[in-house]
Amino acid sequence: MSQIIFDKLHGLGNDYIYIDLDKYPLADIAQFARQYSDRRKGIGGDGVITYHKQPSGHYMMRIFNLDGSEGLMCGNAIRCVAKLLYERGLDSSNPMTIETLSGDKILALTLEGEEVMAARVDMGLPRVLEVGKRVEEVVGSYVSVGNPHFIHFIESDPDDYPLAEVGPKVEHDAAFPDGVNYEVAMIQDPNTIKMRVWERGSGLTQACGTGATATAVAAINIGLVAHKVKVEMPGGSLVIEWSGKESDPVYMTGPATYVYQGIVTI
Repeated sequence: MSQIIFDKLHGLGNDYIYIDLDKYPLADIAQFARQYSDRRKGIGGDGVITYHKQPSGHYMMRIFNLDGSEGLMCGNAIRCVAKLLYERGLDSSNPMTIETLSGDKILALTLEGEEVMAARVDMGLPRVLEVGKRVEEVVGSYVSVGNPHFIHFIESDPDDYPLAEVGPKVEHDAAFPDGVNYEVAMIQDPNTIKMRVWERGSGLTQACGTGATATAVAAINIGLVAHKVKVEMPGGSLVIEWSGKESDPVYMTGPATYVYQGIVTI
């Protein structure tokens, strides 16, 4: 048996178990995520985030969902990884580059002394794959921001939408062979979107950084909101900026919060 020191952090309530693979090289991260993400029988979280140093000198972030599947990118988690790296002296650069399966991401850190309070993330070039796509009797926009999202705009409060019922149907629809993240959103005004998310591999979560980004891109693309918009989710708000041109990157700004450190014996 061996002991692993882990950290819990969250971005707007989107909470993960964070592990430094250079110190604790887990043999089966997917199994660890399935077992210890359980909120009743494990540590609890929306999944497991690992980070390790690459030959480039940058750190690589990997995302493992509740079901053990591996995600391509997590906007809330990458801010938390940047916080850990900077505050522990593993990477003192600002801006900071973090590698992901969806490419390198550059983060501009907001500091108070030596503490990282928030980060503005260059999320790369968004792709609007299809507008007016019909899935499970739902019509929405299909957008990629390094991972796939299907966004359905409604005129009623997303809090009243049966997301727990419709979400898994959309996630596993044949139209998306690899699954999809599903967002329902309401335009509150030209500068504000209210949104809820069903995440691929994790289900209902308090917030989703890539989901907020994709939702803003979808709304800007069809002229529903301004080029800088606040996306409100149950866990809090992110600010998304995009010119509306697919040749320009989209930016996401939000907080990163440290919760606690623990030890697990496996």
